[in-house]
Amino acid sequence: MTTALIYDPIFLAHRVPPGHPEQPQRVEMVMAYLRELRWLQREGLVQLPPRAATVDELAAVHDRDYIQDVETVCHQMAYQEATGGEDIIMLGADTYASGASYTAARTAAGAPLVAIDAMMKGEIDNAYCLVRPPGHHAVPEAALGFCIFNNVAVAARYAIDHYGLERVMIIDYDVHHGNGTQEMFYEDPRVLYFSVHQAPFYPGTGLSEERGEGPGLGTTINIPLPAGCGFETYEPIFRQVMAPAADRFDPQLILVSAGFDAHWKHTETQDGLAVQPGMLLSTAGFAKLNEIIINLASTLCEGRLIMVQEGGYDLQATASCAVTCINQLLGDDAAVDSYGPPPHVPAYRINTDVLIAELRRIHQLTGYRMRNAPKPDIEKLRREMYGPSTSSTSSSDQDKKDEQ
Repeated sequence: MTTALIYDPIFLAHRVPPGHPEQPQRVEMVMAYLRELRWLQREGLVQLPPRAATVDELAAVHDRDYIQDVETVCHQMAYQEATGGEDIIMLGADTYASGASYTAARTAAGAPLVAIDAMMKGEIDNAYCLVRPPGHHAVPEAALGFCIFNNVAVAARYAIDHYGLERVMIIDYDVHHGNGTQEMFYEDPRVLYFSVHQAPFYPGTGLSEERGEGPGLGTTINIPLPAGCGFETYEPIFRQVMAPAADRFDPQLILVSAGFDAHWKHTETQDGLAVQPGMLLSTAGFAKLNEIIINLASTLCEGRLIMVQEGGYDLQATASCAVTCINQLLGDDAAVDSYGPPPHVPAYRINTDVLIAELRRIHQLTGYRMRNAPKPDIEKLRREMYGPSTSSTSSSDQDKKDEQ
């Protein structure tokens, strides 16, 4: 596997007020982990410099007047910073801008475009875009929820407009619903948007009944979950709802809005953000979900998979999840886990059988059989269950017996 890591120090130059959770250290810590692990020199990992998305590329999903407004505000902030004045301003709800924010946000939106170009040329198999500011809340005409430009949405339109792709899937497992991404493709049948998120919660969108409109009806799939859900809820949703929906859609490219604020550590450290009581995914849980996604990409679209960082505000938990993603993209299944499993479980449990049945009904998956389901690795399953075999029987002979 050849995996691209796409990162640039310009992402640190987008500044926010002291104490704001979307701080530069979110991506800085990931790079520190990669250096400490000496993974930046790993075989198969290539570092590609991002470029700034052009105004036309941004305007495929954003209003041109809004793009111009962001540029103007950031130039004003740069001037005021140089002359000793105010250097940070509120750009939108919960979203700030400094003198370098326009360049940083354009570069964050351009990072997955570099990945798409390299992928379509056959130079890489997959990619991880370590970017900030995040993007999935940004709507066509405004910044929102720490997001200035919608990085994943820009990438999806770029793949469609520049390479003629007809089906792009976006998987969003950030704890918050990607309202901006949904809005941009709500009537577009070329993009399947799948989101699993906490509800009720910010930004208040993402009901299961929101399924798209017009020609896009059925290509928005929302899975709102109550606080306290963990891997035992997420895993069957991924296998029994997301995977068959992907198989039916048959994407040519999969993009992931990789937000890690559903990690259980956020329930302790980020009061009021992500959240009390929050979700209970662990780093290892995220890794298992990513394994499902990676296998789907391998089966459905020749491994074309690009992960773009979104939320995640506990620095160590976010860094652990991000470097684990990169490790998995390189073909290794080990998780880099600083915290381990969640220390507690909720007093209630969701009846996942009922939940899955209802979700499959809503999204017309009842009775759907996956056409492209990967064949199980019998030998791997045997090793996981029983350990290394000491029998003299050959694997091929034993597999024949298993099939019988």
